[in-house]
Amino acid sequence: MTTAGINKRYLQVTPSGAYYATVNSQPDDARALLLQLMSSDIPIEHSMDIFAELADLDKEHAAVLFNRLIARRFLALVQVAKEPRQGSLESTLTDILVTLSATGKVVLGDDQGFCLGSAGFDRDHADALAALAADLISLHQRHQSLLNKELQLMGESWGLLDPAGNSMLGVWIIHIGSQSFAVIIHGQPNLNQHEFVELISALASRYLDQ
Repeated sequence: MTTAGINKRYLQVTPSGAYYATVNSQPDDARALLLQLMSSDIPIEHSMDIFAELADLDKEHAAVLFNRLIARRFLALVQVAKEPRQGSLESTLTDILVTLSATGKVVLGDDQGFCLGSAGFDRDHADALAALAADLISLHQRHQSLLNKELQLMGESWGLLDPAGNSMLGVWIIHIGSQSFAVIIHGQPNLNQHEFVELISALASRYLDQ
């Protein structure tokens, strides 16, 4: 292996970065860049030239953005790239979704109430939960000014909590371009892992430019 091969590193979006990129629909350079990286069907090698081109910034401003993403641990440099999942969105969803909950019960729905995929729930319950989540997306949009601007609360997620404050059923709203989706999670969520990045990557590949 050459020295260049040994020193080669790749840009890897972290679970925290995937969450930040999709937590709301307000555009900024960081969100746009993270979504661009996750929508790629090949690993992207790190170089400031490539990074600046993807971010559509000059090198000076691109370097500032890069350092900010690294410092906030939204982006990492890795020597072994994680290959994007191959196959259609529909064929990969179940394998991804089942990992996102401690109970293995997860539904992915869109803002129209359509169930895109599920794991652990029967079809009728999955469809009903997707419809419920669409209502919550609409509810949050109506009260967004109060929650996200006046009270300065981050995110758009909702949940049913037990007396100790633990989530029994959570609805995590994510944004990909102009599209909104809901990840409905039964029990403890497992979003701090690479499968969450894979979910956002699969959605970004399909919906980012629509």
